Amino acid sequence: MEIAINKEMTVKQLTRVFNEVYPFLKLEVYCRGDEVSSDSFHTLLMISSMKNPQNFIITSSMTVSEVENEFWESMGLQVAIFRKMGSSWLRTAFTNSWTLERQNHIGESMYVTLV
Repeated sequence: MEIAINKEMTVKQLTRVFNEVYPFLKLEVYCRGDEVSSDSFHTLLMISSMKNPQNFIITSSMTVSEVENEFWESMGLQVAIFRKMGSSWLRTAFTNSWTLERQNHIGESMYVTLV
């Protein structure tokens, strides 16, 4: 599954669509060091550190590190991806070489196992 990242999206739209596609993953967006993932007013363009951010596509075969790097290189945005583990969210830093599809599957497996 693909997610088209558009600079005109609000931060809230971005996090909502990411969670719809990957229900066991969470995308957090940061602006000047502050987490702004629930911001429904500002667009990605408005919070970007770049003058002309570029749209791009996220695919399920991309790794966490590729997605985080793409946000930085194309949009000038710092993001972090977390995986659901029971009722908690675990930062994927140690598994950032895993694809989004694998991360989501592991999150689903852990959720089912723990519930």
